[in-house]
Amino acid sequence: MDIATPNLQIMFHHYHCVEHLFKTISMYSDDEQGAILDTIVTAKGWYWGRYAPDHRQSYLKKRRFIEAHMYDTFSTKYWTPKHTCPVFFYLYPQLSLSTIEERLRQRQQHDELDTKYLLIDIRDLVDTTHISFTRGDSHRSYRDILIQHGFSSEEPPKIRADYGNIFHIHEMAEVYARNNDKDDLYFEVQVWDPEILEHWRETHDIP
Repeated sequence: MDIATPNLQIMFHHYHCVEHLFKTISMYSDDEQGAILDTIVTAKGWYWGRYAPDHRQSYLKKRRFIEAHMYDTFSTKYWTPKHTCPVFFYLYPQLSLSTIEERLRQRQQHDELDTKYLLIDIRDLVDTTHISFTRGDSHRSYRDILIQHGFSSEEPPKIRADYGNIFHIHEMAEVYARNNDKDDLYFEVQVWDPEILEHWRETHDIP
């Protein structure tokens, strides 16, 4: 795949196995979650440490809070998302195949041995109605709110433009223009309609 720079279309997705490719952990029941997360920990997949038994429940509680907050905020600003929890992607404006490989190598230094990645061009999706994004990872973007609700004892983060907010994907160019001089700029993309991902999957090979 050719990747233009800056890039505002290519979504980057980490995954462990094809079976759970477009199903985030929040979509499973509590009983199902345990077995799936045990598999990720055993295989040492992407950021597996947060799913380790000692950290799992606190992480999932925080994650559910953030997903619910984003769902409510998006519903208020725009319309009700198709599902109550999203599938997560990243969008890096300076993305290249070499930087992807370097990120994977960096995570391997943290003992993450079995992580695959997938690239999806937003323009290849049949519908973008239920796609949103935050500046940075949503856990980072909403850290101030997490602290207010007792999820963290850390000091509030530095105030950054567009942190603590959610946007529709059609606003990407506008938000990028406000932040394109920032060294650490990246976006988390939330796809609230897994069906469009499955539709994309029908015509694309999964590495």
